[in-house]
Amino acid sequence: MQRIALPNIEVVYKDMFVLLSLYRFMHKWFMENNYADSMGDVFLESSGEVLYMEKKGTHHNANEREVRWWWRTQKRPVNVGEAGSKFYKHHIDLDFWAFQMSDREIMREGRKEKVQHAELRILIKPYIEVQDLSTTPILKYFDYWFRTRLIKKNLEENRKMIYQDAYKLQGSIKRYLDLKTWQPEEESFHENFEFI
Repeated sequence: MQRIALPNIEVVYKDMFVLLSLYRFMHKWFMENNYADSMGDVFLESSGEVLYMEKKGTHHNANEREVRWWWRTQKRPVNVGEAGSKFYKHHIDLDFWAFQMSDREIMREGRKEKVQHAELRILIKPYIEVQDLSTTPILKYFDYWFRTRLIKKNLEENRKMIYQDAYKLQGSIKRYLDLKTWQPEEESFHENFEFI
């Protein structure tokens, strides 16, 4: 498979949030938008989460924590009637990093609730995988012509589709964290501070 990378998108945030709630929100976004892990599991449990790391205590403060997780997702095959093809595989890699994280308590509806305060860096890396024709004996001579002439328009359409998904994810995360976006506001069905 040949990998065609698109520019990365980043969300930077420093304020209070609920980590578990944010984790669940992003997980639901991938499920609602037909993304699965490499094994085809929609719940991203078999191979979607490549890394989850929690480090307690930093050299600045013993009470601070650092949390990282990496998700590797791919869009499930698109139906024949819709735009797209099984020839292309749309991928979104998400790298989450929360550092200088500390637990705080806030008053909400007359009760104390536990929230986290940290700086977040969420990196969204979209890319497309295209089947490599250079390995087949006969088609390897037509590989360059095939990519530059025959499927160029279709490849551009698929780039737009995956980039739109990446921007939707960024917009959803920004709306969840109450950051300003350039996209029009959509109605969100998720609670910002979802407490257990």
